[in-house]
Amino acid sequence: GAVSDNEISDEMRKRLEEDIFLFSGLKTHAQLFEASRQLLTEDGTLKSYEAFAADVQDIPESHQRYLEAEYNFATSSVLMAERWENFSDSDRYYLQYRTANDDRVRDTHEALHDITLPKSDKFWDYFFPPNGWRCRCTVVEILRRLAEASDSKSSEKLGKKATTQKGKSGKNKLELFRFNPGREKVVFPKEHPYSKVLGAKRAKAIIKKRS
Repeated sequence: GAVSDNEISDEMRKRLEEDIFLFSGLKTHAQLFEASRQLLTEDGTLKSYEAFAADVQDIPESHQRYLEAEYNFATSSVLMAERWENFSDSDRYYLQYRTANDDRVRDTHEALHDITLPKSDKFWDYFFPPNGWRCRCTVVEILRRLAEASDSKSSEKLGKKATTQKGKSGKNKLELFRFNPGREKVVFPKEHPYSKVLGAKRAKAIIKKRS
């Protein structure tokens, strides 16, 4: 896999593997929580085992729909974390945002194509890929003398637009993607829905003790 085969420091590998382990535990907790919600009927009485078993059968299938998206996101996060770690800290270089440059690229991500900024710019804290489910964007390193720097504030506005999708409640469903897996040494963002399930904080503490 990307964590073991490509050049990556032992510290980074350890942190990413710990984050994957933690996420796996939180996912299991979320599935169990979802199942526990099926114990009661709509009027608050306890269901028979037969009724409970029938209702729970559909839960794994509902989570299965997200499995491919989670796999692709995790793979991309690991690769981008590795890439970030291997970028130079020298002021001779800029980082430049690149899309997959085909007809599948989202318009909001296309607007980020060729954004060119120093590695130290805060833009990369929030808008370093992946910037969404199935995001195929990447970042490359280029010599400063070969490119002109983008405007940081304008770039940040475009980054916010690419990671904004308001739900019915008005909450931004894409805000969780505003993170940098390499700088934070994590695979999954802290705002992932599994971290918000009731009891997740306690589950996280238990999982960390076991890791």
